[in-house]
Amino acid sequence: MDEEILSTLAYFQEEIEELSQRFQELKDITYELYRERERLKQENEDLKRLIFQDREDESPESEKNYKATYNLAKLYQEEYHICHLNFGDKREGDCLFCLQLLENQMDDENKYVADNFEQQGLEIS
Repeated sequence: MDEEILSTLAYFQEEIEELSQRFQELKDITYELYRERERLKQENEDLKRLIFQDREDESPESEKNYKATYNLAKLYQEEYHICHLNFGDKREGDCLFCLQLLENQMDDENKYVADNFEQQGLEIS
């Protein structure tokens, strides 16, 4: 009888330890998911801030175009697609469509944009 009770208690102790371990694993996973969610929220806010920057109405048209091109180049530099096919998706490596879009934008903006990109330390490639 005593052996049976001790055996049952040992079994319950093992089960409790296993449940405790599984519970800790679930807590760790939940914490990682929470951290990822917070990181993604911050990244989303940063992207919104870049895309929807307040533009001054009194600025000349070329400056508005410069700001738009600058924002696109900054998004591309931060490894996001700016092409119409995958806009806003994370990219791995270079995207020919994105590069072509930036090149066309820079051709339209003349040297003014290229000079300012160089001054800001941005590269398009």
